[in-house]
Amino acid sequence: MLVRILAYFVPFAINFLSGGFFFITAYRFSEAGCSRTVISSSIVAWGVAYCLLTALVGKLASVKNALPFILAGGVTLSLTSVGFIVFDALYMQFLWLILAGFGAALFCTPFQLLAKDIESGSKKGVVSATAFYTLTWSAGLASGPLAFARFSLRQGFVITLILSLAVTLSVVLIALLRPRGGSANAETGKSVHEVIFPEKTYDKLAILGWIVGGLGTVTVCQIRALWPKLGLDLDIPQHHNAYILAVVSYVQAIVAVMLCRSKSWMWRRLPAVLMGGCGIVTLLAFAFAALISRHVAVFYLIAGAYGVYSGCFYFYLVYHSLAHPTRSGFFVTGNEIIVGVTSIVAPLLGGMLADICGYTEAAFVFAAVVALAAFIAQWYMLDPVKLATGDK
Repeated sequence: MLVRILAYFVPFAINFLSGGFFFITAYRFSEAGCSRTVISSSIVAWGVAYCLLTALVGKLASVKNALPFILAGGVTLSLTSVGFIVFDALYMQFLWLILAGFGAALFCTPFQLLAKDIESGSKKGVVSATAFYTLTWSAGLASGPLAFARFSLRQGFVITLILSLAVTLSVVLIALLRPRGGSANAETGKSVHEVIFPEKTYDKLAILGWIVGGLGTVTVCQIRALWPKLGLDLDIPQHHNAYILAVVSYVQAIVAVMLCRSKSWMWRRLPAVLMGGCGIVTLLAFAFAALISRHVAVFYLIAGAYGVYSGCFYFYLVYHSLAHPTRSGFFVTGNEIIVGVTSIVAPLLGGMLADICGYTEAAFVFAAVVALAAFIAQWYMLDPVKLATGDK
């Protein structure tokens, strides 16, 4: 039990750091009057570093060497926090975001393999690993912006430094407390969940997870990169800007917990309809709610509804990669590379589109179109006959 608590503290802490870095850099660029393209580029810098190192880590990581990689991530993020504190010039933020991307890349793929192994003793192993991982990183990503909304800039970075050091300590304790040699699953590399489809179907579902999760991440990037700008345009105070971002991720975390007893919705069409519809409607609501009311409560409600959508598609992404009976490592690495590439391209597209149109809301309309594309892919690929036979 203690090993599990320490293990799931790690994604909370690391994503606390990432969420705080994303929010405060975007907000500082917004306050400085930078263009929307520059503002969205803050996440791009992180994404480039994350994607490049993830590709390398994915080739090397396994259950056996996961802890050293996670430890290296904690140390890297400690250095990142120190950098933000000591060298706090506006455009130096890009350098520290690159280092933060390296730290996150050292953590994400190895941790998911570790989590699957830790949960492998239970019948709900894959679902539990997916739910608790999504819960903890979502809660961390939500909490990071709050630190910078409630404390001074320097105090916020001191908090991130303390948490990054706590990650390092947690990994050391896990290494000392975890049974030597891991589980049998670590040795075989095979999943222990019940196999109910042909292997080709698991390939197909994992690729669908890539599509849905990748396109979903495009929509998240518009919110994380450009909501601080839209909130500023609408005269919403800084702390409410942070709280609205936090609501997205907290609801996402709650949804992950509620999905911990999932059995079959991940490959059925009706849940895909409900999930996709929720995403499309809430993204359009972000774009046009100000035409109806600028009351901050409206945006809290929209953020909560969007969190239901993001919680579902992130669960979808992680579950289908971990559930593969023979190639979890490959598909988990693919998840992280897709998230990294998307984090590079999506904020730039949204920022440039908003600059061309002259309205920040244009990025949210773009996100709604992307959510529609993800929905169409689900409807096409979740054909019951094709799933049962493994046909394309």
